[in-house]
Amino acid sequence: MRIKDALGAAATAAALTAATVALAPGAAGVPGNALTLDQTGAIDHDGTITLTGTYRCAVPRGSGTVFIGSNVVANGRSDGIGGSTATCDGRTHRWRNTARPHEVTYRPGPVRADAVLMQIRRDRGGIPLPRFLSVAGVRTITLVARP
Repeated sequence: MRIKDALGAAATAAALTAATVALAPGAAGVPGNALTLDQTGAIDHDGTITLTGTYRCAVPRGSGTVFIGSNVVANGRSDGIGGSTATCDGRTHRWRNTARPHEVTYRPGPVRADAVLMQIRRDRGGIPLPRFLSVAGVRTITLVARP
């Protein structure tokens, strides 16, 4: 895993935890932005999980990077499932995040999951802070075994 990917995954996991606390499930976020989490995800034989959905965002160019982060939750533990960069042009796009949790073994079947559309912007002091644009709150989805 590249350092950039590892840092992105760590930031995504931290942001998703913050998002769960900051916004109630189903919270709208910033008007004009939207995020969905598909009802099914995929799980490979090695435990790699892929979550997908759609997003739409419209933020001014140069105002900060926008990410899509996602989690699966089991046995009181939340595992970040990748993170991807969003294209914010006001149109709806598909997103796909993939990761292999290291400490919890997931199996095909129901699992709790969530996702967040988040922009990182610098405050007046230059400190990068998250701005939650939209949240797909924690809900049950189905992991389907990928052949």
